[in-house]
Amino acid sequence: MLEHRGLRLDASARRVTLAGAEITLTAHEFDLLQTFMQAPDKVFSRERLYELVWKCGYYGEENAINVHVSNIRKKLAAVDPDGEYIKTVWGIGFKLA
Repeated sequence: MLEHRGLRLDASARRVTLAGAEITLTAHEFDLLQTFMQAPDKVFSRERLYELVWKCGYYGEENAINVHVSNIRKKLAAVDPDGEYIKTVWGIGFKLA
């Protein structure tokens, strides 16, 4: 079980809750969020996230990462509109906020 500011991720059940509300994520969204929560202080480049989640080489697929991170943010904002859980580190990538 991983937890960060009321956001809970149960890897074995592939379940995410925020403030007690279940958040439905796609497989890639779940894997991205799990990656962030396993290393909350680490900044992940888009290239590294692509390699970790898609398990293949990176071929400039920046938009795929951006879209999935945006979707995660929207789903979390539906429960906590004032919370920022994923931070963009300009020029580098993303990290848990």
